[in-house]
Amino acid sequence: MGCPVSASRVKPVVVAIAVSLQFLVGFTILVRAVREKHLSRYAFFHTYLISFLATGIVGLGVLVWASKQYPTYFWIKFLALAIAEFAVLVETGDHVFRSRPALRVLGRFVTIGIAGLFVVLYTLPPLMEIQPTEFAVFDLVKRAALTKAVIALLLVALARRFRVPLGKNIAGILLGLMAFLGINVTNFALVEKLGWEAYGQVFATIGPLSQTLMMLIWLVSLWKYEPAPATAAAEVSLEPLPERLAHYDTSLQRLLRR
Repeated sequence: MGCPVSASRVKPVVVAIAVSLQFLVGFTILVRAVREKHLSRYAFFHTYLISFLATGIVGLGVLVWASKQYPTYFWIKFLALAIAEFAVLVETGDHVFRSRPALRVLGRFVTIGIAGLFVVLYTLPPLMEIQPTEFAVFDLVKRAALTKAVIALLLVALARRFRVPLGKNIAGILLGLMAFLGINVTNFALVEKLGWEAYGQVFATIGPLSQTLMMLIWLVSLWKYEPAPATAAAEVSLEPLPERLAHYDTSLQRLLRR
């Protein structure tokens, strides 16, 4: 997502290195996905990654040749990627609970339901308050990031509660996204509290660095396609019906003898 500031307010060397790494790592992830033949397995995630890289390249062009229009472009990009991040969370939940249809529905309910609940009860009310535009924007971004972080944590909690293994790929996607969102929540909260003059330059540098960290986590976790192992419940359901009935009958007889 980055930060809507002009280039003069950002430490150029640090940001240039961070952005260069983002593109390098992002394209490497996509190339590996094609070679490992799992580009379509995480369709929303890879679409988000492609959009992230494409809008980043366009953003650099806008920043260089039309810097006055960059804040407007930034918020258009932010809203598009923010929606895409919710789609990534929905897809992640589907992959985690793919062998448990009921839990897959529950995962979607958590993602969509919590998002809607947070928008109505947590995100929209502050927008109705009279406050400076800059702080209203910072508050909106912070709350949106916090909403997605809560959804990601709830998906992990559901997986642990029902003993559903995440798998290296999905765990890495969630870890990278949560690290990025956690840093963003803190970063936007600090600039809102300390003000732009005191914290602005640090704020504008932390944004690209958090994106780079997210990309590096994704690179490590997605280097090779490793689907989540089947749950015990899924493995049992694959047994032939007569064997399953015999197993249940034996268990019932042992219970009755007691």
